[in-house]
Amino acid sequence: MDFKFHYDEKNDVLVIYNAVRNVEESVQISEDIVLDFDKDDKINGVEIFYASEFFGALNDNINRGFLKDLNAASFEYKEFRNQWFITIALLSRKRKIYQPMPLLRKSEYISPLIASQ
Repeated sequence: MDFKFHYDEKNDVLVIYNAVRNVEESVQISEDIVLDFDKDDKINGVEIFYASEFFGALNDNINRGFLKDLNAASFEYKEFRNQWFITIALLSRKRKIYQPMPLLRKSEYISPLIASQ
């Protein structure tokens, strides 16, 4: 996959997305996480607000400086029953970190497009 990323240091927001597929819908999954979906309802992008705090709570090696110096970022995800398992890969300062995200339950995600039907 061809991933693009952007880290906004001022607002501490990290966005990682698949540059090949188009986003059809964005849904706020939690207070700090937005997932972007393509037309096939597959995860196309991940937006993390307060990224240095979020990742810092999971891994002491990921801080604002690490994110500011990012050279590459991508993600993988698997679906199992009613859950998404997402792992973020970050390359910065010649160090690659694979950081699993907290488990996300699909049942907590209700698409506004589906809900309105």
